[in-house]
Parts: sequence; C-alpha cells; structure tokens
Amino acid sequence: MPAGRPTKAISHVRTDVGMVRDHNEDSACADPDGMFFIVADGMGGHAAGEVASAMAVDEMKQALEAARPQVASFAENPDDEARKGLVTLLESSVQKAHQAVFERGGRESDKKGMGTTLDVVLIADCEAFVAHVGDSRTYLIRSGSVAQVTTDHTVAEVLVIEGKLTVEEARMSPLRTILINAIGVSPEVGVELAHIRLRRGDKILVCSDGLHDYFTSEIELGDIFSSTEGEKGLEKVVNLAKERGGHDNITGILVEIVDGNPSIEEEAEEARKLAQELERSNDPNAVPRFVGDEPTMPSKDEPAPAGEKAEAEAPAPAPEAKPED
Repeated sequence: MPAGRPTKAISHVRTDVGMVRDHNEDSACADPDGMFFIVADGMGGHAAGEVASAMAVDEMKQALEAARPQVASFAENPDDEARKGLVTLLESSVQKAHQAVFERGGRESDKKGMGTTLDVVLIADCEAFVAHVGDSRTYLIRSGSVAQVTTDHTVAEVLVIEGKLTVEEARMSPLRTILINAIGVSPEVGVELAHIRLRRGDKILVCSDGLHDYFTSEIELGDIFSSTEGEKGLEKVVNLAKERGGHDNITGILVEIVDGNPSIEEEAEEARKLAQELERSNDPNAVPRFVGDEPTMPSKDEPAPAGEKAEAEAPAPAPEAKPED
C-alpha cells in the first residue's frame, strides 16, 4: 500500500475486577501518543499474578518508550530492514520481560510459579506490529467485520489444530483455560508475532480472556463496535461480560485509527468517481474504464458493445526474434 497520510490512533482503556474475584490481576497500558498498547493477565496465588502482569507491562513500557527514535525513523523510511528491526525489538523486549518475571519468581518463594499472558500492539507509520503470549487476544475490526489476529496458547487450541476438537467443542472445554505458553512460568517462552497494514476507520481490540470468553461470536463484537461509539462500545462489552457471569477480571483496550491510509469504503468511492470521470471524458488517450485490480470479463451471453465485433479475432502471430549479433 502506498504511503498516505500520517496514522493517528486514539485509545480507550477499561479494566474491571469482575463479579467473582476479590482483586484484579490484569494490567494494561495505553501510550497517550498512540504508539503502543499492552494488556497482561496475571496468574499465581497470593497476588503473585498481579505482580507478574504489572512487571511485564512495566518492562514492555520501558522498552518501547526507549524505542521512540527507532519507531520515528521507521515512519520516515518504512523499508524492509527497518521493519525487521521493529519485529526484533518487539520479540527481544517480550523475552526480557519474561526473563524478569521468571527470575523474580525463582528468587521469592511467595512468587514461585507466577506468570502472565502478554499482548502488545506497536503502531509505527501505517502499520501495527503485534506480539502475543498466552490466551489474551488481539482483534482487528474493519468495516464491520472482526478477525482474531492472535492464537490462543492453550491445550484446547492445540487439539483444534490437531483436529481432535472442533472450534465449538474447544469453546466449551475446560482445556481452554490451561496455558501451554506464558510469561515467567518456565525458562523458555515462545513469542507469536503478527503484522497489520492499517486503514483509517480500523479498530483494534486488545483484551484478556475475562472479556473474550463471553463473546464466542465475533459477529457480535463487530456489531457492537460498528454501531456504538468507541468508548461506549468498550464499556458495553465489559458490562455484558459482567452480566454474563464475570468469572474473571475483565480488561480491554480499544484502539481507533482516526487518520491515515483511506478505508476500503473510501477507496471504493474514489474508484467510482474515477470511473465516472473517465466515462465522461472525450480524450482518446484517457484510460477507457477503471476496473479495479483485475479485469472484469463480459458474460458470453451479453451482446458486444456497439462498434465491437461479437467474437474476438485470433491474435496476430508475434514477429520472429532477430538473432543478436
């Protein structure tokens, strides 16, 4: 996609203890300048989960704050080398956060075994870079449709991939809550990475499982965020999660792309306008018709346009190539 207007993002954050837990082990951070967004869902007894999630968020925040010059440089020259540099930055920062949580869990007996999920979205120019560990989720909401960007790192998800559970069975299985990958729990952690080309009007939802567990249909999320203003939409889904049980802490960050590359609808409108202008033009050198990325072929049952033959003539043979001297 060609470079367009500078991307501008605004965000809304909501976290709630839910209806069952007595304290909140989720942590979240939204950069006021719209550069990065972080959600972590901690686990571990005696408030250790709260410590783990707060540590992971703080480590990521410090790393990304220090990387502002690198992100600004990418915005000025978004080439593949700079893009790889941001991917490396995200992955190495998550690994450092993991190591910090893991080492503290090893030092302090009351923190032993603590861990956390971690989802991070970094926005640079018109692109979003996503790092993911655990079963919190990142969704892309575009033109009323919703796509889950990340994969749940759970036993149930592995069984779905292996064909041993259906998606519907996994949603109801107790195995959906058992993590196979988390920050701080074991010596090694895997970091899932994703990349999104952003458009004006896009929304990104980063949330803990206390929220997404109550929205098994992505269509419902799309309907809510398409029909309800950003902050009110986030408040609505959090309240619905509480009304439907609120078994866990509930956290969500909604990121709205309010300026940047044109939306799909805007590009379609521009295409229609261009087609109309060209049809009205009498310039023989003008492009006759805008047909999008691929040519649209007429149906064989449609009559040929006036002035054109109904059947195409066979192409003339290509001239023979002259041998080089």
